Amino acid sequence: MTKLITTNFQTHNAKQFVESLDETANSIYYVTVGKHTPFPSDNTPPEPGASGEDTHYQIYRDMIYGKQITTSDIKHMIDNNPWTTGTVYTQYEHTVDLRNKKFFAVVEETGGGGYSVFKCLFNNGGSPSTDKPTIDETSPDDDVYITTGDKYQWKFMFTIPSGTYTKFSTSEKVPYVSQSNVSGNAVAGSIDVVDVKAGGSRYFSVANGVVKVAAVNGNNRIIELESLTGANLAISVTESLGANSSFNSPEKVRLFEKYANGDVNTANNLANAIILEANTTFLRVSEIAGDFFNNTSNVYAVGTDSNNYATISSITASTSSLSANTDFYKGSTFYVAAGAGAGQSKTISEYIVTGSARRVLIPTTFTTAIDSTSIFEITPRVVISGDGQDAEGRAIINTSTFAVDTIEMTQRGYGYSFATAQVLGNTGITGQLSAENANVVPIISPKGGHGSDPINELYADTVGISVDFVNSENNQIPAVNDFRQVTILKDPLYANVVVTIANTLTTGGSAGQGTSFQDGEVITQTTSGAHGIVQGRSSGTVTVANVYGQFLTTTDANTTHRLVGASSNTSTSIASFKTNERSGSSFTTFDQRTRLSGFVNASSLDFQIDEKITQDTTDTTAFIHSINSSAQSITLTNKRGNFNESEAGSEVYFRGANSEAQGYHTSENGPDITPHTGEVIYVENITPITRDDAQTERVKLMIKF
Repeated sequence: MTKLITTNFQTHNAKQFVESLDETANSIYYVTVGKHTPFPSDNTPPEPGASGEDTHYQIYRDMIYGKQITTSDIKHMIDNNPWTTGTVYTQYEHTVDLRNKKFFAVVEETGGGGYSVFKCLFNNGGSPSTDKPTIDETSPDDDVYITTGDKYQWKFMFTIPSGTYTKFSTSEKVPYVSQSNVSGNAVAGSIDVVDVKAGGSRYFSVANGVVKVAAVNGNNRIIELESLTGANLAISVTESLGANSSFNSPEKVRLFEKYANGDVNTANNLANAIILEANTTFLRVSEIAGDFFNNTSNVYAVGTDSNNYATISSITASTSSLSANTDFYKGSTFYVAAGAGAGQSKTISEYIVTGSARRVLIPTTFTTAIDSTSIFEITPRVVISGDGQDAEGRAIINTSTFAVDTIEMTQRGYGYSFATAQVLGNTGITGQLSAENANVVPIISPKGGHGSDPINELYADTVGISVDFVNSENNQIPAVNDFRQVTILKDPLYANVVVTIANTLTTGGSAGQGTSFQDGEVITQTTSGAHGIVQGRSSGTVTVANVYGQFLTTTDANTTHRLVGASSNTSTSIASFKTNERSGSSFTTFDQRTRLSGFVNASSLDFQIDEKITQDTTDTTAFIHSINSSAQSITLTNKRGNFNESEAGSEVYFRGANSEAQGYHTSENGPDITPHTGEVIYVENITPITRDDAQTERVKLMIKF
């Protein structure tokens, strides 16, 4: 028997964990820190449990304090693949396992715009990427976006705000941030790329030019064409004479001589053309006028709109003459590359040669009208077959080899689960009218379309948790000593919650007070579902032990957030509460130390931080976390046993193992969490981190599912 556990199972588990924080029956998680006493070697922390002690119980003994994980503290994480020039990014293919491959890039935006994530849909035949994609060149609702400099095709996935990036990112992972415009505009079963495995040969049905007559004899399905001379310019050292940083497409470009000092000689205009395509290393031009091809050295190309200029290193003609053979382009794609109606395409129904006139008949009129400013390209047609609809493309031909170079999708279609593609073009060879020998493969989008589910698409099976411990959190946690262990604690029970009550009612609606509740009964808050056991009562307060969930306070007298006793049926609203004896405390943080007060140091020596103390009469031991001499208190962790409190004339001393100091206490409080309750679901030992009341410690955890 064979089986397959897919990667989606791992991302599913990650999703379930993240969703558990804010679903209806949510779980409550805390990041806790502990272990202030040294490891055998602090520079090489041991694996949790390596000491041979029971990991679960020892974690609670070592625990110092915790802080609740909120929805703003948790993110799905993806691999940190920063875009780097010269890197070959793996292109998306629906038949390839992309895990552990660099098939997307994280791009730092300029001007503090955060970081954007782009999925690579096409890598130009495995070429290095040299032109960085940016959010300025696309938007969340765009289908795709092509960087013309390196011919890579990218799909924008989401942007990470700078603050979120700083809070969660590591050298290996960055956070996923949901972007509804991306997922909402995803198209299921689209074909964004047709990959060229082999380019074939003899694809001669290629031409370009300008529309001479947009509607012959008033029939806008018959278009008369005119050839134009075109060229490809290799350029370098692009600079700006104005506000723009790149050439425009389209815009008029002029060739000017260079002065000996390298300046532009704008008085000597050598030739003109119109830019059809532009990037930092290449210009494709048409509508050439002047002595264009004899000027390839000591010449600048200058854009008349952008005011950009660049040094020309070479000029290659791409002249295309329209065929004199009737129906030579029949079945090919007629594409409007620039000018009026740019971006539209039609299949040529007939190619008509009448004297010197060259005309095409298209099956239906263009949605956006074309005119004499429209520049066209005729290319072999890409026929896509499958179970979806409306995918269309055109073949870009290498006019040196007349093989298919790339496929440009003019419509990505939808609903495909399988597809094949064929490139059809006239060879011009008698007896072999159609070239069909290119091997091209449609690449189908993931289920739901690119961007519909980035968590699955980008293998976000790691969850990042980032919690800040800000100073002492308003004096609710200690900002002293150090820690060496971090855990995640799920759904613990609070040991003692002192509730101040108001608007208390007994059975029948009579006025009541705290003593109307019964010791040992379960009381539950109707809205939050938080509940616990009554262990103490007074007229104005109720002390509740083993509290599960989090109580809510209210100013509403009788109807909201009522706390109800299961046995007494007494109900009340909560005016305020505190966890244990700590004034101002809440459920967002807890202090897990044992807190001894009324403490008296009866010897000439002082106790020491981190030393072990022992109460000989009870054999109870613990380790000192902090000492407050002015408040006559100390805090402890790792308590084993139960201390006896001292009374006047009946002191019960404990002593320090290292200092030999002795002392006793008259009051004991804490810990806030009932020991061993909840579930410890994550443990990590780390090198020591020293706390300070003047700093914030950020704890980042990466949990892989």
